[in-house]
Amino acid sequence: MQYLKNTIIALTILLGLITFAQSETSWIKKKDKTETVKKVEKEKTTSWIKKKEVKENKKKVKEKIKESKSWITKKSKEKVKDIKEKLKKHKSFEKLPKAEFYFAGYIEPLENEEIKYVYGYVNSDKKSDTFKVDNKNFYSKSDGVAYFEDKSNRCEIDSFIGVLFGDIKGKVVLKCKKGLDITGDFKQVGLTGKGDGETSDGNSIKFKFYNSKIEAIAQLENYKLDNETKTTVVERKLPSKKKEKIILNPNGNYYALLIGNSKYTNGWSNLESPINDINSIKAVLNKKYNFKKILTVENGTKKEIYSAFQKLSKLTTTNDYVLVYYSGHGQIKAEQAYWIPTDGSKEWGNGDWINISEIDIFLTEIKAHHLAVLVDSCFVGSKFKGMNIIDDIEELNEDDSKKYAKSMQSALDLRSRSVLSSGTTGQVSDTVKGTGHSRFALSIINQLNVFHKKSYPLGLEQMALYMKINYTKYQKPFMYFPDTWQHGGGNFVFIPKKNLK
Repeated sequence: MQYLKNTIIALTILLGLITFAQSETSWIKKKDKTETVKKVEKEKTTSWIKKKEVKENKKKVKEKIKESKSWITKKSKEKVKDIKEKLKKHKSFEKLPKAEFYFAGYIEPLENEEIKYVYGYVNSDKKSDTFKVDNKNFYSKSDGVAYFEDKSNRCEIDSFIGVLFGDIKGKVVLKCKKGLDITGDFKQVGLTGKGDGETSDGNSIKFKFYNSKIEAIAQLENYKLDNETKTTVVERKLPSKKKEKIILNPNGNYYALLIGNSKYTNGWSNLESPINDINSIKAVLNKKYNFKKILTVENGTKKEIYSAFQKLSKLTTTNDYVLVYYSGHGQIKAEQAYWIPTDGSKEWGNGDWINISEIDIFLTEIKAHHLAVLVDSCFVGSKFKGMNIIDDIEELNEDDSKKYAKSMQSALDLRSRSVLSSGTTGQVSDTVKGTGHSRFALSIINQLNVFHKKSYPLGLEQMALYMKINYTKYQKPFMYFPDTWQHGGGNFVFIPKKNLK
């Protein structure tokens, strides 16, 4: 009897436990269901908010497009036909036609989208009204073409500018294929500016513009570098951390000789860019790179240029890194190349031209571990003895800091003798319109600034590669290593001050 009673008690306890367990399980399920419902409701709310933002953005763009009809001038049949032709086929940034302004920008992605990069150009509408700022006249309207880098779309551009509280401000409208519209606002200072806007798909867009294609191309690369870093952090879900700085340790000092001849006295035409070029290059090297001494010769006579080479030779040691830059007239006579000093005669034969073979002797006498000669002159570029043009150099991956640092240190340690010229044996342009600088110098200045900003050393070989995208088929930069100079496999490296040990 007692056994039966104990059994009944045990069963009662067991049933109670089962009932409790079932009750608890039911409660847990109800809780999970509630949380799931809340999560779904939250996702629906977030999605609704995003859809609302996109809808409002589309409405805003639609209103701006409507407003733009008040200032966009109806184009002539010829103009419409020209734009349609330019919109038929994608053009790479490098092959954009000559224009007053070039721009680079990027479209911020919505969920599950990728960043899109855009670039293009505009020219002033010479029939539009003008206004004056700082004694400079500006046309109020411009038009042009934009291209998506991934070739997914192309757009017709119209812009309008004016003065507001002393600042030049403007609006821009892009009517793209596939039903896409883009509107934006910008501020212009001199010949550069920046702005932002929206697309009719709900994306935000940021852009900058310049009157130099070189600067615009560099800005596009900057956007890519910045966005690549942001994307990597998001994808890996890691906190942002400071990149490892590349530190290099050169064995000697850096010296430079910069020669710019602009004003000629014996029949040669004056040049605008050489003096501007060497002064700007000197400013960048002084401020951002560690050059111990920079010699400059402005409008040098033959005697002054020879004297500068002699002075440079006395300054340097076999451990040093030496840069020589020449910008001015050059000429060919009986297959022999010459630099023309400012006192040089218009005709050959008076002994006042500078024979490249004589410069060759000066250069071989300079005691240096690295010697780099940059030549921005007609006809002379490839006339140092033993030309060996480098056509295929693998571009280094800047994101791999350790690998890049190792390669740059190796480039420093090995002996180097190199020439980088703005052309080969033909004529080269004096200035890029509106800049006061040659295309060659602009590329050098731009790259030195960009690499300093990114805190990366810049090898001369890499500089030559970047230059290729800035030149037309009629004027190509060339880099080579004259055999008689005994190049040892190194690479002249420009090192930002913050990258020095």
